[in-house]
Amino acid sequence: MATPLKVEIVTPERVLLSTEAEEVSMRTDAGEIAFLARHEDFIGAADITVVRISGAVQGGDADARRDLAAAVHGGFVHVDQDANQVRILAGVAELGEEVDVARARRALAEAEAASAAGEPSPGAEAGATSGGARRGAALALLEAGSPAAAARRARVRLEAAGAREPAG
Repeated sequence: MATPLKVEIVTPERVLLSTEAEEVSMRTDAGEIAFLARHEDFIGAADITVVRISGAVQGGDADARRDLAAAVHGGFVHVDQDANQVRILAGVAELGEEVDVARARRALAEAEAASAAGEPSPGAEAGATSGGARRGAALALLEAGSPAAAARRARVRLEAAGAREPAG
C-alpha cells in the first residue's frame, strides 16, 4: 500500500470530504495533475473537473479503502508537503454518489440548447484570451454563467456519478 496523504474538499457550506487516500488526480490551470504522498508544495486554480481520489479510507478503517469521485466546479487546490495534505477549496462541489443524475442531464440539455441558440457568454468582449475564448480554470472562475461552463459542469457531475450522457 502507498503512503497515505490527507485529502480535504471544502465548500462554503461544508467540509465535503476529509479522509486519507493514496492519490488525488484532477485538472488545474497547470493541466492534469496527480498528487501522491509528500508531493511538493503546489497552489493552483481548479478547473471544472472530476477529482479522483484513489484508495480513500472508508469509515476510519485503513483496510477498507475505495475510490471516490467528486465534481468540483472551479476553485483552488493547495498541496502542503510538510502536512502531507491536499486541500481543495471549491465554491461548489459534490461527491459522485450525491449527484442527482436526472437533474444533471436536464442541466446539460438546457445548457446545450442555450449554446445552440447563440446566447452570449458573460464578459465575452472584455478580457477574452487569444483565440477568442477563455479555457480551463479561467472559464470556471470568470465565465461561471456561460452556457459552455454550465454544460461542462453538467458533464463533470455526470462523470463523477458514473453516469453516461444521453445519446444525441
